[in-house]
Amino acid sequence: MKKANILCLLSAALITASCSTDFLNTKSQTEIMAEDIWKEKNLAEAYMYDIYFAFQDAGFTEELQASACDEALFTHGREFRETNAGAVTDVNLGWFSKTQSGHQWQRLYLNIRSCNDFIENVDDATFADESKQQLKGEAYFLRAYFTHRLTRAFGGVPLQLRVTQLTDPQESFLLSRSSYTDCIKQILSDIENAAECLKDRTFANTQKGRATLAAVKALKVRVLTDAASDLHDQATASAKSSLLGSYDHPELIFYTEGTKADRWRAAKAAAKELLDNPMGHAIPTYGGPGLSTEEKAEAIWNFFLTESADHIFSRYFIDTKDESGTKMPVFNGPSGYHAWGGNTPVQDLVDAFAMEDGSKFDWSNAQHAAAPYSGREPRFYATIMYDGMQWIQRPSDYATIEPTGKIQTGYYQLDPSVTDESKFYSGMDTRAGGGESWNATYTGYYLKKYINPADGDHRNKINAIFPFIRLSEIYFCYIEACIELGELDEAKKYLNEYRANVNLPAVTTNDQAELRKIYQNERRLEFCYEEIRYWDLRRWMIAPDAPGLNSLKGIRVTAWLKPGIGAQTKYNADPTKWDMKYQVIDLAEEARQFVDKCYYLPIMRDEMNSNKNLIQNPGYSD
Repeated sequence: MKKANILCLLSAALITASCSTDFLNTKSQTEIMAEDIWKEKNLAEAYMYDIYFAFQDAGFTEELQASACDEALFTHGREFRETNAGAVTDVNLGWFSKTQSGHQWQRLYLNIRSCNDFIENVDDATFADESKQQLKGEAYFLRAYFTHRLTRAFGGVPLQLRVTQLTDPQESFLLSRSSYTDCIKQILSDIENAAECLKDRTFANTQKGRATLAAVKALKVRVLTDAASDLHDQATASAKSSLLGSYDHPELIFYTEGTKADRWRAAKAAAKELLDNPMGHAIPTYGGPGLSTEEKAEAIWNFFLTESADHIFSRYFIDTKDESGTKMPVFNGPSGYHAWGGNTPVQDLVDAFAMEDGSKFDWSNAQHAAAPYSGREPRFYATIMYDGMQWIQRPSDYATIEPTGKIQTGYYQLDPSVTDESKFYSGMDTRAGGGESWNATYTGYYLKKYINPADGDHRNKINAIFPFIRLSEIYFCYIEACIELGELDEAKKYLNEYRANVNLPAVTTNDQAELRKIYQNERRLEFCYEEIRYWDLRRWMIAPDAPGLNSLKGIRVTAWLKPGIGAQTKYNADPTKWDMKYQVIDLAEEARQFVDKCYYLPIMRDEMNSNKNLIQNPGYSD
């Protein structure tokens, strides 16, 4: 409330006081009292919607989590430079200190408090039991979801399971960090309670964006998969990281009960349960069999623009509201379309997409290097904008400069006598081009996934869906559990079914390590820009060896006039006139390196100072 409004209310109170001596007992006519929430379903639901708003713009913000890992570079730098340089501290969490990251300590605990309020009070509400059950189930689900977000970022955290009051003893506010094991157990307990309350809630009978039984079961799979992973196994993690192995409080970061195989069996069973009864959900077939690469790519691109049975728990955006989720085209579209080119794919991601025949793309292969954007798998064409790609008609002011609607991130020779590349014509979408150069890519690419300009203008708002959890993720978690348990035939059965849906040939290897790498790359490509890769790199403990986390590369594209071709007035990507050359280049915009302390975020110093019982994470000062 603004200061002016407070003064007005105080003035009104003083006027009332002059007329009556019992004004303190007068119920506010402008505010909802706490006890009223539990009397009316609409008020209770409004309160619940406020908890859901903790997700705000979900994964569709100006600054995407993709730029905090090896998927993207944020064109405008900002806090990503500290994050990606391993320079985060307890006073500077880099990008994760920002509200839009969704992993802020204080913000998550505020919403956990609201969930606690529901769990403690909704049973005594005076509206229908059916509504009470749904709201209570959502509170359990959201508390589990928020707590899991905390454990992903920080390991074991304080478990705040009730609403504390100012009249409580001071100790009630100074909780110690619970062990990682106890945190996972509490999350699973909340999930079981949520499942009981939401046992009749399905995709078909539940309002969009609210929790269902499938969402609850899917969250369980994600939690168990995280807990089973290398990062939380003491023996494995200690062997891979001396920093984690020497930490004085291993119980805060490792799962200490049962064997690693036990944990993978639990994750597998949870995934199989949902796969066997997906409750109306289904994995995508992307247009079905028999489609060409071009047709399949179009189907994949369209899939991520619309609602699907694959979506289990999502955040919905509508173009009539002014939310960041409606602005993906302007945030990430090409600069030659009046867009901001914000989170551009890095070369390491581009190179991860396979060839059409399933073989690995390789710059040392002369044929690949000569035409790196030809003969690639369908997901490449659905995800990446590259030089020469046909896009939409440019806005009228830019169309006079570049009328073809093809992406121009290269530099083009127009006069055969000019051989100095620095004097070549700069493509419309480059930083030296005719578009919004300050918004142009450094990497030589733009994002295509999720980009669908309304009415052909990137500046218009769109309807959009960000998937927090898809059935496809459960599918992949099942495959991963099978690989880790050595059940390779079962893993290949499900992996090959998925690969068939994206026109890739079956995997035949019987080598566990090789199959694991193939799986990890498949998962990387399927869920890129969905806020999954950052956590996968850490839980697999492959971050120290991930090229895109320890270096930063892009592409320089040049077009050279063929022998005998005279000077040209304009570049139009005519292959009969120009020969293309592609050079992978090092980028200086970020000094990327992964250091072991970045397996976890530090607890902010303000939190440490206000709670003497907290213990800091490894690699950060106490």
